[in-house]
Amino acid sequence: MATQADVRKIAVLFGARPCALLVAVCAVAGCATVGVIGEKDAVAYARDNVCGVGAADSVCVVRSVERTQEGFRVVIDRRPPAGRDRLAVAVTGGLLSKVRIEATPIDTTTRRP
Repeated sequence: MATQADVRKIAVLFGARPCALLVAVCAVAGCATVGVIGEKDAVAYARDNVCGVGAADSVCVVRSVERTQEGFRVVIDRRPPAGRDRLAVAVTGGLLSKVRIEATPIDTTTRRP
């Protein structure tokens, strides 16, 4: 992270005022993050899609959330009436693109030889 002294040095090099440079840096940083969905939003999209809007926490339990290159992977346990299974839900997309949801069942049965 750049300090104020670093920002002033850069501003002097480019002949700009520190305030104008700071605004430009913030605008570029803001544009770089547009289109990225947040973790809370990813969980909300996943729960609403596989369990129904407003499902109770006891019906739709979020087991884990992990960041991927494309977005997030949310593991959800569904209980009746929503279902009785475990799903890995890939949530991709963002603010400027349509959010995509892809649910894949996870086999939780133990295998015996």
